[in-house]
Amino acid sequence: MITDWKQVSPALFEKLCAAVLQKTGFTNIKWYGEAGSDKGRDIIAERLDTPVPGIQRYEGWMVQCKRYTKSSLSKSELKELLDAALEHKIDSLLIIVTSTVSANLRDWLTTASETYPFKEYIWEELDFRRQVNAHKLELLESIPELAGGKEPLWMYPRNHNEIRLACNEFDEVEIVVTNVDNVEAAKAKATEFLKHLEANGFEWWD
Repeated sequence: MITDWKQVSPALFEKLCAAVLQKTGFTNIKWYGEAGSDKGRDIIAERLDTPVPGIQRYEGWMVQCKRYTKSSLSKSELKELLDAALEHKIDSLLIIVTSTVSANLRDWLTTASETYPFKEYIWEELDFRRQVNAHKLELLESIPELAGGKEPLWMYPRNHNEIRLACNEFDEVEIVVTNVDNVEAAKAKATEFLKHLEANGFEWWD
C-alpha cells in the first residue's frame, strides 16, 4: 500500500482521509474537495457522542486534510483553518496532517482554542498511519489506487510490558516484542517483523 505522500495527490489523500473516517465511527461523510470547491472545508461528517450514559447526540465535525511532503503545519495556516471553521456550525474541527506538530504550536492552540466555539483536534502523521494500518485491507478494497509499492516500517520508541530478544553478533541491539504471553510467541512476531523488514526496508520516525 502506498504511504509515501509524495506519490499521493492531495485529492487522493482527501479520499483516503474520508475512508479512514468512515472506518473510525464517522457517518454522513461529505467530501467537498472532490467537487473542486471546499469553501474552507475538505470534509464534513457526524459522529455519535454519549456525554453521559443514556444520552446520545450527533456532533458535527469539519475535517481539513493537509498533505505535506516537505513543510509542516504553521501557526498562520492553523489560524486560517480555525477562522475558516467559524463559517460552519460545527462542534469539532479535526486537522489531519502528514507531518508532526511542534510543541510550541500545540501550546498556542491550547490558548487560542478558548476563543473558538468548537473543539479542535490534530491527527499527526503517526496517528493517521496507525488508523490506515488498522484498516489497510478495507481501504485498499475501496481505494485500489493506493495498492502497489513498498511499505517501509516506521521505527519509533515505545515502552510496554515486553519480551526482549538479543543477538550474539550485535550486543548493543535487541528486538523488543510487546503484548505477547511467551517467548515462542515473541519469536514468531520477531520473525514476521524481520521478513517484512527485509522485503520493504524502513524509515526513521523523528
